[in-house]
Amino acid sequence: MQDNATPDLEANTLLADNQRAWLPPNTRTLKPKAPKFPPDEDINLWLKHNAPRSFEQLADIRYVLYHRCTRNSFAVGQVSGDQFSLIGPYSTLFVISETARRYLLWKLRLLGRKQQWISALPRTKNPRI
Repeated sequence: MQDNATPDLEANTLLADNQRAWLPPNTRTLKPKAPKFPPDEDINLWLKHNAPRSFEQLADIRYVLYHRCTRNSFAVGQVSGDQFSLIGPYSTLFVISETARRYLLWKLRLLGRKQQWISALPRTKNPRI
């Protein structure tokens, strides 16, 4: 049975001090970059025409953005990873990243605060009098 020891290196296989070892050329691998779109360019325009007009519509659009499924007047089509198309009452928005989706949710939150809608639910008076 053979020992699992490495054999002694021969003297002629070692490089002398003045010799250099061969190294492969330094080549850089270019990685494809994701397209950079400003997140507010088309989202603001889409919101201008498809903004929710009631508590129920705001709740519907936020539900669609969180769950990526169709609800009432807002629909979802072509889902692939973080990208999906959001179909509103008047036009379609193609959401390309998680950042764009969060930006749209943030703008909807600001719209809800402006309209005094809190958490996409209507304020109701206390039924107990």
